[in-house]
This record gives sequence, structure tokens and C-alpha cells, in this order.
Amino acid sequence: MTKQKSVKGLFIYLLLGIIAFVPLYLKALSTLSTNPAQLEQAREMMGISGSPEMLALLGALPNYIFLIIALVIGFFTAHKVGLKSVIMHPNAREKSKSEWIKDIKLAIILGSIAGVVIRGIDYLLFPLMPEGLKELIHPYNAIEFLAALLYGGIVEELLMRFGFMSLLVFIFWKLFDRKSAKPSNWVFILAIFISTLLFAIGHYSGTASVTEMTAFIWFRMILLNGLPGFFFGWIYWKHNLELAMLAHMFAHIAMHFLMLIVSFFM
Repeated sequence: MTKQKSVKGLFIYLLLGIIAFVPLYLKALSTLSTNPAQLEQAREMMGISGSPEMLALLGALPNYIFLIIALVIGFFTAHKVGLKSVIMHPNAREKSKSEWIKDIKLAIILGSIAGVVIRGIDYLLFPLMPEGLKELIHPYNAIEFLAALLYGGIVEELLMRFGFMSLLVFIFWKLFDRKSAKPSNWVFILAIFISTLLFAIGHYSGTASVTEMTAFIWFRMILLNGLPGFFFGWIYWKHNLELAMLAHMFAHIAMHFLMLIVSFFM
């Protein structure tokens, strides 16, 4: 198990989290500034009549607080169960150059496959989708692309893998597998499944804001957001957090290029 952990690594990820929230803030600001209905809805939800800039910032703030909590949880639990982060755990860097190249290639390939599968299924289901959902399946603009790479690739992995999955493994190990010197494989698999399911359900508000939540929409939301979660969770378990982030980023890159290709011929 990796025993060392770095406080410096914790602050690095806190800083990266701030950077990752910038395109998300800009995306929200653009929506609130150009859509009066969304602006009024945001004011009603927050109970204040602030400017679009203030509302966009306040909208992002709770997620950053969750990020801080996830980082602290992962900082104290991940190394105890053998889960690794190159930035957080100095011992996780002890690999040869050839091993790193092999692992990076694996993350890129798995992430790209996940992205193609996700968007490929979406195109197969396209005739069954309501119009509001169809409008979301388009190539990213610059802000959306940065938000997908930085928020999706960094923040979501810190929240769901480093924070939540690490905590689940630690809890299940201590409650149901305490006789083992380290968590059994089933503990990791169960933690991956639960964290993946929560990640998929976490897309409810975004999906519900554009369409009615029918059984079909629930099925699509859980399937397409759950599939990549298994990829990323497995990579975190067997390799490290940063490779899971890389795979997550390449899933979005693959999705973007596939949407570009399809839009070119449509």
C-alpha cells in the first residue's frame, strides 16, 4: 500500500479545482446573460436578485465546497486502502518510463472507446429522443470543451473517484472485510458500482431541465453516464487517479470529434 501522502498535492488540486471551475462559470454566465428566463429562474431558486456574474459564481460555489470535502476525504482514506494519486502520493510515481507510457496509452484508448460508445449509442437512440435532448448532442464550443476537459476530467474524478469511491472502499473494508489485511476485490467492485450509479444519477438535474424524465430518459441517463464510470473507476483502482482523469478527458475529446464528423455529413 502507498503510505505516504503529500499536503502539497492537496493544495495543488485545490488550485487546479479553481482553474477547472473557470470555464464552468463562464458557461453559466453566458447562459444567464443571454437567457432572461433562465436568469429569473436562477434568481427565484437562490432567493436573490443579483447580477448574472454573482449568480453564476454562487451557482458554482457549492460544487467547490463539495470538492474541498472530497479532497479531504480522499487525502485521509485513499492511501489506507491502496488507491493512488501521483500528485498526492509520492510512492505512486515509482514506475519506469516504459510502464508510464504503457499506462498512458491504455488510459487514452479506454477513454476514447468510452467516448465513442457513449455518443454512438446516443446516435442509435436519436430517433427516440425528445427535441430538447437532441439539441444537446452537438459539437462543443470552446467554453463547453474546456468545461468538459477541466471540470469533467479533473473535478468529477476528484469528487467521485478520489473522494467518494475511496471513502466507500474504506467503509466497506472496515465494516464487512476487516479480517483482510487490505480490501478484497469485491469491496473495490462494489465501490465502483455505487459511485458510478451516483455519478449517473447526478446528471438528473441537467437532464430534467431540458426534457421530461420518462423511463426511456432515465435508462439513457444511467446507461450513458454509468458506462464510463466503470472504466474510470477500474483505472483508478488498478492504476491511479491521474490516469482516470486522462481517460475521462479523452472520452470527451472522442465524443467531440465524433460529433464534429457526424455534423459535417448531416
